[in-house]
Amino acid sequence: MLKSSRNPAPLRPRWFMQNHNIIQGWTLARLQSERLSSGGGWLLFVSATLVLLAFIPLTPPVDAIKGGGLTARGMIEFGLILAGILLMAGYARSKNLSWFDLRSPSFLLVSAFVFWAVISSLWSVNPMLAIAKGLELWAVTISAAMFVALTGRTHGESDRIEKIMAWSLVAVLVIAIFGNIFFWGKLLPSSADDSLPLYLMGEELPVLAERPRLMLAYAHPLLTGDLLALAIVSLFVVPVNKLLKTTAIILLSLLLWMTDARGPTIALAVALIAMLVVKIRRASVKAIIFALVISIALGIALVFQDNLLKPFQALLTDDVYTLNSRTELWTSVFRHIAAQPIIGYGYYASRYLLMKDFIWGGHAHNSLLEVLLTTGLIGLTIVGAYLAYVFGTIIRTRNCLLLGVAIYILIQGMLNPLLFTPGLPMFVLTVALLNASAKRARASDGRYLDSQMGATS
Repeated sequence: MLKSSRNPAPLRPRWFMQNHNIIQGWTLARLQSERLSSGGGWLLFVSATLVLLAFIPLTPPVDAIKGGGLTARGMIEFGLILAGILLMAGYARSKNLSWFDLRSPSFLLVSAFVFWAVISSLWSVNPMLAIAKGLELWAVTISAAMFVALTGRTHGESDRIEKIMAWSLVAVLVIAIFGNIFFWGKLLPSSADDSLPLYLMGEELPVLAERPRLMLAYAHPLLTGDLLALAIVSLFVVPVNKLLKTTAIILLSLLLWMTDARGPTIALAVALIAMLVVKIRRASVKAIIFALVISIALGIALVFQDNLLKPFQALLTDDVYTLNSRTELWTSVFRHIAAQPIIGYGYYASRYLLMKDFIWGGHAHNSLLEVLLTTGLIGLTIVGAYLAYVFGTIIRTRNCLLLGVAIYILIQGMLNPLLFTPGLPMFVLTVALLNASAKRARASDGRYLDSQMGATS
């Protein structure tokens, strides 16, 4: 019998092949991260800034009922989000990088909610609005997922995502302030300045004059408050020069005070307290749970207590005990919910129900009530699963940014719909959530690689 002239390949043990594949994959990830860090940081910064800037209204508001369809404001908003997505998609394609992980639980839950929101257009008063806003929420989630996936490939800086997010929020604020010169002729216009064309804000002049508030473009002061508060939360965790960080936080806090936004101010104070507790006791799961429970309780106490600390006394007016008439609105909301509790009235259809009795009631002024009113118990179940995943991730990862953003949105969400609404807070929450999960996954991979290398030595 003729023997083969070829030498048989040397047999390698299984442990060698397993470790070879692990090291090969780790090396490939490092090469991809080096390609990204060479110039991707600025591109991702611009992309995040474009998405965040989408939620600063650049055109005057329109009638919430008559303008519930295609508007210039809506087109600009959606266009800026798509611009950010396309910029990141082009970069990912040029570097042969994957966009994001479709299997992420948070992405799947938001996708399920968007699917139900689109289905709700079948019985909505304004089906096109339900579909458009549902797709916009999906676009916000996709942009956040792409931002985290692409930025996370830079392994050199563990806090790279936090840095880009924080400075993107600050960049949007700077753009809006200098944009005020174009919109209002002043850097820091006030709603009490009767020399300005305040009728463009869509409210009665006496109402605006009652509470002098800082204006950014045509944004509502509460939206301005969200931008400033989330910028402070993001800067709080960024490891930069202490003097620079302290100066930036003080300036942002002064601007927040000028907005006279009580909800964002209270929510920010509670979030910072919780983040400080976690920073001091970072390794303690009990500290995380304690911070979550105490922070929410403190937030409620700050709203309802009669005797507040002096720094908050200036925020109190006669309407604070009815939460600026929200309690009366919520009574009406519950009546509508009782009439159609399972499927709701259609995503973003609350304005057509509430503005009949409350001209200012374009929504339910509460995240959970808005979801229940518009998408019913089905939508609320999806949101509940999402919140459970958020809190589970906070406990597992002990991520300070996610804790602060989540607490802020939960407390401020008691007064305004921030959850599962296409907006700046939902984008920041999605980024913080995906970033915390990705960091934990990378840490687990690193520990596994170390253990395998140690086993072979």
